Amino acid sequence: MKLIRRPWIWLLRVRHRKGYGVHSPATFAFLRGVVYESGAYYAYAQLNALHPWWVRWFRLYPLTCRRLLFRLANYAHPARITLVGDCPTEAAYMSAAVPSAKLEQLESIESTSPRTAHADLMFLSHPSLASLPTTPIELPTTLLIVEGIHHDAVGHAAWQRLRNDDRIAHSFDLYTYGLLFIGPPRSPRHYVINF
Repeated sequence: MKLIRRPWIWLLRVRHRKGYGVHSPATFAFLRGVVYESGAYYAYAQLNALHPWWVRWFRLYPLTCRRLLFRLANYAHPARITLVGDCPTEAAYMSAAVPSAKLEQLESIESTSPRTAHADLMFLSHPSLASLPTTPIELPTTLLIVEGIHHDAVGHAAWQRLRNDDRIAHSFDLYTYGLLFIGPPRSPRHYVINF
C-alpha cells in the first residue's frame, strides 16, 4: 500500500520540489546540497547490506530515507547523537556518517531530559512519539529529526507541538521526516518539501 501511496504524495507536493519557493540562499543550498543530493557517498556500498536486494535494485523509499539520514548527520557533523526508540538501521547510517560521534540509544522520550542536554543531533522514531510529554522537552543543540510526522494522528500532533516550539529556527516537512533546526529566537520559517 505504501508503494502505491508514494506517487500520490509526490503529486500533491510537486510544487514544493527541488527548493522552489525558497528565497533564502542558505536554505536553498541546504536543500540542493543535502536533501536532494544524489551523489554516492563513501559508506553507501557498505550500508547497502542492511537492505534486501530488491530495495537496493529499485532504489525504493526506505533506502532513500536512510541515505538522507546519513547526509544529515554528515552535514551537522555532531559530536553526540541521541536516538530515541528502536532504530538500529538509522543508528548504523548515522554512525557511519560520523564515526567519531558518541552514539546513545534510548528507549523512550521520557528518559531523555537529563541525558540529552548536550546532544547535537537527536532522532525520534515514530513509536517513541506516543510517549512525548506535553511539557517542553530538552532539545538538541543543532538538529532534531522526527520520523513519521504524517503517519498517524499521534505523529502529526507531536510534529505540530515540536514545530511550534520557540527554540526552532527552521523546520522542514519532508512527509516521512520532520527536520527541526534549533537556533536563536527569531521568526521561524516552516517549509514543506517534496522528498
